[in-house]
Amino acid sequence: MKVIMLRSNPIDPDVRIEKEAKTLADAGHDVILLGWRRFGSAPIREERGRYIIRRLNFRAPVGKGVIFFLPIWWIFVFFWLLRNDWNVVHAADLDTYIPALLAAKIKRKRIIYDIFDFYVDMVKLPSYVRNCVAALDVFLMRFADVLVVVDPSRLKQIGKEGDSSVYIIYNSPMNDLLPSSTSGMQKGQQTPFKIFYAGGLGEDRDFETIIRAAKEIGNIQVELAGYGSCAGHVQSIGEQEPHVTFIGAIPYDEVIRKTLDSDLLFALYDPDVPNNRYSSPNKLFEAMMCQKPILVSDGATMADIVRKEGCGLVVPYKDVDAVKHAILTLKNDPAL
Repeated sequence: MKVIMLRSNPIDPDVRIEKEAKTLADAGHDVILLGWRRFGSAPIREERGRYIIRRLNFRAPVGKGVIFFLPIWWIFVFFWLLRNDWNVVHAADLDTYIPALLAAKIKRKRIIYDIFDFYVDMVKLPSYVRNCVAALDVFLMRFADVLVVVDPSRLKQIGKEGDSSVYIIYNSPMNDLLPSSTSGMQKGQQTPFKIFYAGGLGEDRDFETIIRAAKEIGNIQVELAGYGSCAGHVQSIGEQEPHVTFIGAIPYDEVIRKTLDSDLLFALYDPDVPNNRYSSPNKLFEAMMCQKPILVSDGATMADIVRKEGCGLVVPYKDVDAVKHAILTLKNDPAL
């Protein structure tokens, strides 16, 4: 079966959709990922293992400004899907689902709607705008052959509580990324104490509190990887602060290696952004797999998971004193 998977970024990397693509390809399907090369320098065509990534090349902003370029992206995707042969289209989020749905109905093919994030809740919007876009999204969901979400909490967000027809696929990492021997994973106290983050670098992600807390404590190295609207700002901090290193976007196997080599991860997301309250990020499950503690923001689903599983500490968003206390608690007690 030929599967087309859509994502509105360059897929360089995009952890979740690549895990799904690898799973499908390993099961014997012919998989092509179609991405939007709106930033970065990834090649137009790339083979990654058993699947292929194709990228439509035209530039667009990282951040809210991308909304003005979405109609062009939709036209490109729609005609690409019409021209090419496929059996199933797998659309990630509303910004790929709209053109995919139209093409699927015209070609009488099946469509999967994979809701990584409820699109309207990715940023703060006026209530009337949010309600209109949310209503459109929920209305269009009924035309998908399959709905997928990343966490049970998302069912409430999209008005599908109790709907057993919606598939839940967590952001859990693949175990084959771990080294064959993990005897060195529990390394005890290190000099310096290493804090690592890999992921989106947007305005709703708090890295500055970690950087400030680490500086005030001392003997702590903070390493940041990823891309987004704040990447340039993070890079400038790394150039000014000796305890901060910014390494840009890195391959996923490198993310896992650096996670294993770290003492602490963090996922401090602004809980006032609705999607963050329901977020179930890769890095939470990567920390679990690699047996590393993680700091997360209070007021989110992932905070509930961390409390339930005892796999990290929960802190108020942008509370420097609380972050300092959490870091010192873990730094001074390797057994914990």
